[in-house]
Amino acid sequence: MNEIFNDLVKFFGGQVATAKALGVTQGTVSGWVRGVHGCSADMALIIQAKTHGRFAASSIRPSLAESLPTLDQKVPAKSHQAQTNESAVNSSSAVQASQ
Repeated sequence: MNEIFNDLVKFFGGQVATAKALGVTQGTVSGWVRGVHGCSADMALIIQAKTHGRFAASSIRPSLAESLPTLDQKVPAKSHQAQTNESAVNSSSAVQASQ
């Protein structure tokens, strides 16, 4: 796991630059690199976004691989049955919007 954090630090150009880019302290980044602690799921998602997907959140935080939805997943057929045909917009809002 430390290898991915070492690669992350190389990507940003050092621990200080990594910390600044991600909004954490250099000490936090050092802890990741040394294996003292991992990063949170939220931070793994931030890392994925800040690196434009080069570092997948599920690679940084493997527990996310089980919980993140994928395009291959199907929505159960029953999921829509509780929906009503009622308008989602309050009628007074619709009137105001049309004026």
